[in-house]
Amino acid sequence: MMFSLSLVKNTIARNTLYNLIGYGIPLIFAFLFIPSLIANLGDERYGILNLSWIVVGYFSFLDFGFSKALTKTISEKIGMDQIDEIPGLFWTTLVIILLISLIFTILALNFVTDVSVIFNISENAKLESVKTFYLLALSIPIVSTMAGLRGFLEAYQKFGSINFIRIILGVSTFLGPLIILMITNSLFWITFFLIGIRVVVWIYYLLMCFKVNSNLKSKILVNFHYLKPILSFSIWITLANILGPIILYSDRIIIGTLISASAITYYATPYEIVSKLMLIPTSLVGVLFPFFASNYLSQNDKSQLYLLKGIKIIFIILYPIIFLIILFAYEILLVWLGVKFADQSAIILKLLSIGIIMNAMSIIPNNYLQGISKPRIPTIINLIEFPIYLLLMWFSIKYYGIIGASFTYVTMATIDVILMYLAIKKFSKIDLNIYRLLLYLLFVILSLIVSSLISSLIIKILTAVLFISVFLIIIWSKILNEEEKFHIYSSLNIFNK
Repeated sequence: MMFSLSLVKNTIARNTLYNLIGYGIPLIFAFLFIPSLIANLGDERYGILNLSWIVVGYFSFLDFGFSKALTKTISEKIGMDQIDEIPGLFWTTLVIILLISLIFTILALNFVTDVSVIFNISENAKLESVKTFYLLALSIPIVSTMAGLRGFLEAYQKFGSINFIRIILGVSTFLGPLIILMITNSLFWITFFLIGIRVVVWIYYLLMCFKVNSNLKSKILVNFHYLKPILSFSIWITLANILGPIILYSDRIIIGTLISASAITYYATPYEIVSKLMLIPTSLVGVLFPFFASNYLSQNDKSQLYLLKGIKIIFIILYPIIFLIILFAYEILLVWLGVKFADQSAIILKLLSIGIIMNAMSIIPNNYLQGISKPRIPTIINLIEFPIYLLLMWFSIKYYGIIGASFTYVTMATIDVILMYLAIKKFSKIDLNIYRLLLYLLFVILSLIVSSLISSLIIKILTAVLFISVFLIIIWSKILNEEEKFHIYSSLNIFNK
């Protein structure tokens, strides 16, 4: 049992690292190549290219939650050793995603000519943009069904292959257009290249699916009987996917409406800095979700163990990073963007950083509830929070500007994490001490607020050294257990050899 548990932990750690690399490398290429793309294409044509990226890179939500539902259901079948049902689930789900995406393709084709008007595209770029949008509309079935194939591979823990492809897609998204620009200045051919890469990836994913489960080739079965567990899950995921982007961007829309576009810049730029830290919990939870789904029916104690370990890992990694960002917020912005930006946005960066750690601490409970077949719980929580969030955001921005927006963000993120843990306590068998949790959260928030009040650079440096030293001592003596310490020792010994 010890060997098995150790193997599982190693698998989780390895796959999380794969996810971090898969998400991180494309970000580096984006940072490097976006200025060149803007310079070569110009503002308007770069904006059209950005729309292309949205379709070919992020329109996988048109699967209406079926991909994540497939990951969960296949993981359950693997955990219960009911692998005979997997081919039927796979093909039925893929066909449903295809049918939905075809409906959206037909709708998109009918509105292509109106897109240039909607986005106020100039006459010079109108014909090129219409051709590009036709191509993008035709790509929707490829993009959405590819998400289904990826969901199947996630259930089988094929994160190495998935992230190898994620890196290829991410790099080609930014490097590919620059290469095409050496041959032609046409946005149509740039988009054609981006879609062509995804067709190749689609074929690769399908072959990988056949490789991990050879029965898929011999048992091509579409049976709508399999839709019941898929639909009951995907409906709630779809609602969550719709709410997510609205909540994510509503603060900036309200700021632009009530204050100005420049105020959005001073608010959104610090957010873009600190929000990248969400890659860490996102990478971990992507790996943990199949474990939650595959073990909660047969070995629920394992699912609970992964949940608590995941929360601990996220806290140990993110808390010191957030502490240091808040401590040196002014200096970070001063070096990167100059005095004016540091004066305007340092307080915003500090507040948003507190909100980000709250969001990070809630993402694993959220996905745990989804993994144990209770996706309605986090979605209902978000539905309740949504109108309150919008109302508070509107009033806080109207009367207190972007500082008010940041404070509202922190407040709602804190409420969300508390509600998620209350839901865990109520709807699972985990015995969480809510009062202790509230004390921990209070300590985290107060410690971050105190760090934000220090102004002297020398005191900040001394505080950072003292904080890191004390934090490491507490982690080692109070938070890590003997088995976890042993794994750290083992890792250090590997590096010493």
